[in-house]
Amino acid sequence: MAAGKVTVKEAQELIRRVAAKKQETDEAVLWEAGGRVLAEDLRARFSHPPFPRSPLDGYAVQAQDLKDAGPDGPACLQVTEKVCAGQCSKRRLKPGEAVRIMTGAPIPAGADTVVRQEDTDYGEREVRIYKRQDAYDNYCPEGEDFREGDVLIQQGARMDAVRIGIAASAGYSRIRVRKKVRTAVLSTGTELCAPGMPLGEGQIYDSSLYLIAERVRELGGELVMAERVPDEEQALRAYLRRAKTCADLVVTTGGVSVGEKDLVRKALEQEGARFLFDRVLVKPGSPTTASILGTTLVFSLSGNPFAAAVHLELLVRTATASFLGCEETAPSEKEGILISEFQRPCRTDRWIRGREESGRIWIPETKEKSGILSSMEGCSCLVKIEKDRERIAKGEKVWYIRI
Repeated sequence: MAAGKVTVKEAQELIRRVAAKKQETDEAVLWEAGGRVLAEDLRARFSHPPFPRSPLDGYAVQAQDLKDAGPDGPACLQVTEKVCAGQCSKRRLKPGEAVRIMTGAPIPAGADTVVRQEDTDYGEREVRIYKRQDAYDNYCPEGEDFREGDVLIQQGARMDAVRIGIAASAGYSRIRVRKKVRTAVLSTGTELCAPGMPLGEGQIYDSSLYLIAERVRELGGELVMAERVPDEEQALRAYLRRAKTCADLVVTTGGVSVGEKDLVRKALEQEGARFLFDRVLVKPGSPTTASILGTTLVFSLSGNPFAAAVHLELLVRTATASFLGCEETAPSEKEGILISEFQRPCRTDRWIRGREESGRIWIPETKEKSGILSSMEGCSCLVKIEKDRERIAKGEKVWYIRI
């Protein structure tokens, strides 16, 4: 498809084709693998647990010895030894015998059940057991958690606390992961001021640079460059040349409309960029473009903070998920039920801020303009308002993506 106007879905498909070609891998120490994306299936190299083990403190016995046990007629068994976690019995249990056993300890050969200590008299040389029990009750078999050869975590999964724990239980100290997406963020506009500096006349503080940089990190990117660029073509070209040498992905914000100082597209053209598309049929942020500069993917977003945030979720997030081979972080449209009425004519698809809980969607009624960022606080989703849909009544279905 030639560069031009595209729908969001068309833009996402073009992005996937480019970004999926750049998947590279690295090795990470497990301690530092949180948030990284697994590059290959993680398989069990042994069964876990590697032996039958006790799930509680009690006595390992043979169930047949308890067939007549009860509160008024306990089974009396000889206690032959004590086994704690980290120890192992060296002898096979015989009928009429019991082994005092602690949680996590290997169940001795010959035993087929563990009686919890609360159902006994806690005997040390001889124990009275006041309850009958079937074989393999309170018994964790070898491989109860997983068996040798099982796929524990599939490639493309993002490593969180549970997955880190699973990898550790399988004995992995290092895992192969996707390389982080090296990302450069360029915020354009002479009117922008760095937070912490005094505002000059006609200036505002630059929020987009910080918003985009942090969201990129959350999505698995590595920030290699973050710069504020004045509205000067030569300066912008110099920053773009620098960015393409160190980044897989460049995100610019501002300077993409048709004003006198909207120089981003011109600078990219002068540097030889090839455009994938130059407009997205959606509001806000319709002038958003994507291009290839050398081998680097460049997104040029609106300077309005909310418009930039929308395309960060719809397009940049699509790219980072494809770079990493991680579908679970890609934007995914879900169907929800609106619990507050929406009424505003839209000649094109529009995405607005919303709050979602269990598929129920609420849309804030104030501060919805593209230049407003503060009303994003507390929002958990973007809600799609389809073109020519002038009114959505309470209880109607809408599409949304979680953010």
